[in-house]
Amino acid sequence: MLPTRPTHPFPSRPARRPRTGAASVLLGTAALLLLPALSPSLAVAAQSVTLDQGTFRITVDGREAGTENFTIRRSGAGEAAQVIATAEIQMEVPEGRADIRPALQAAGSDMAVSAYQVKISGAIQEEVYVTLGERRFLTTVRSERGEREREFRAAPGTLLLDPGVAHQYYFLATRVGDSGATFPVISPREGRQFDLQVTVVGTESITIGGTSVQARHLRLEGEGGTRELWVNGEGRVLRLEHADAGYVAVRQAAP
Repeated sequence: MLPTRPTHPFPSRPARRPRTGAASVLLGTAALLLLPALSPSLAVAAQSVTLDQGTFRITVDGREAGTENFTIRRSGAGEAAQVIATAEIQMEVPEGRADIRPALQAAGSDMAVSAYQVKISGAIQEEVYVTLGERRFLTTVRSERGEREREFRAAPGTLLLDPGVAHQYYFLATRVGDSGATFPVISPREGRQFDLQVTVVGTESITIGGTSVQARHLRLEGEGGTRELWVNGEGRVLRLEHADAGYVAVRQAAP
């Protein structure tokens, strides 16, 4: 049985901080960068390749909580590659039912994050924008509580991992070698930056959609507690457990 969680995967937000003129410009840039993510017809343009897509079933504290339908697509190749990862997440939160729509843009052969946004409606009303500037990420959070901004150092290899969004761990799994790795991570909605140490536990057999599949088991340790992640040979996420939040996401069908 999972332990009682200290916080929900979608915690409430702190109070307002004024927005600067420079931030307004960056937010406009972010919106332009993520147009392909918000317009499916653009995201599936010519020469686009689907890296992964599927549906996760979400439970919180052992109870059914919702689903995450996601798609990760790439256009171009090598340093000219552009990757767009989008999802529609329907999830029960303490306030009620929430609709969460994240969109992440990455670039280059290493899929480095270049922009991000997430819009939440329903029981929670919130928008988060992340833009990459010179050696820094600027995050802006807008909610019924107001607006706040924060800057984070853009360390090489930085990952964006929002709570309750399972498919984003694809960008981590595809970078982990046999000896594990340590990554700088930004959690945009939580307003945190920390290092995440990844250990390769081994290869295990798990059940996905009634089928037994071989999975690579990764253990992720850092701020917010330990996460257990199972992926296939291409880094596609099969199962994610975050015991401290009582959160489990399991893929409904093997990729």
